[in-house]
Amino acid sequence: MRFKLRQLSHALAVWKHHSFRRAAEEQHISQPALSRSIHNLEESLGVQLFDREATEVTLTAFGEVFLHRAQALLVEADELEREMNLMKGLGVGRFSVAMGAYAARVAGVPALAQLLAEHPGLQVRVENQNWRDTERLVRNRQVDLGFGELAHLQEASELHVESVGQHEVVFFCRAGHPLLNPTTPVSAGDIDAYPFVGPPVPYRLAHLFPRNGTVDEKTGDIFPPIVVEELNAVCAIVARTDGLGAAIPVAIEDRLRSGEIAVVPFQAPWLRVDYGFIRLAARSVSPAAAAFMALVRAAEPELEQRNRALMAELFGRAAPAT
Repeated sequence: MRFKLRQLSHALAVWKHHSFRRAAEEQHISQPALSRSIHNLEESLGVQLFDREATEVTLTAFGEVFLHRAQALLVEADELEREMNLMKGLGVGRFSVAMGAYAARVAGVPALAQLLAEHPGLQVRVENQNWRDTERLVRNRQVDLGFGELAHLQEASELHVESVGQHEVVFFCRAGHPLLNPTTPVSAGDIDAYPFVGPPVPYRLAHLFPRNGTVDEKTGDIFPPIVVEELNAVCAIVARTDGLGAAIPVAIEDRLRSGEIAVVPFQAPWLRVDYGFIRLAARSVSPAAAAFMALVRAAEPELEQRNRALMAELFGRAAPAT
């Protein structure tokens, strides 16, 4: 049994007017074309929907049952079309994203806030996850998109990975920390002498962080002495202990300006973070996800400029050209 929505519209018009002529006028087609449409519909159903009498057209028992259901189908079809159009315009829709702590703080949350300000009808779910769980949620189709650190990712054909931000990172500590007024330049060994506060680190990035953590036997991940996933919590702990944190300067600028924390005078070319989007290559991008990605991409050049300017201020470099 196959029929088309326009055939349902034709049949409902005949039912409404009890006339093929008036139904054809309402549907803006010729009467012979309408008659063929109804005939083909009855042929596909294998039943007669209308009794054609000399003065009017009436429903058969089959027609009464069928057209009551057909009316509901057309209402649902109209509502479905409306919802698809709203989704394309982001008037409605759902969006789920898993974000790493640093990517979320620097670019993800501001972009999400802007998206919701522009499209308040969206329903959004945010998962704040470490790098490993972000990838897992994407692979398991539990979120539409991952947004976080990328350097750990092995090349995989099933994933589409897009880098959007590469920024220098600094170590930071509490005000008055011993590393802030060194008699000699701070070395990697000096950094290793203090407990690191932060999330687990993929083994491929172990060289970026102090070598005072423990190695997970199953995954090879490096677990720092103080494991903390959320950046605000890292800052709060570092501000009250001798532990060290690491972050993109713009992510902690307000705390640096307040004097709550300070940047350790240590730089190395490998102290960089690379973050971006992670999604399944075979899965289409929803309108809401595409809009979020566009907002992040649009904001990234300014973020890069701000971070470079802040690094120049912190380490006495020449300010970058604008």
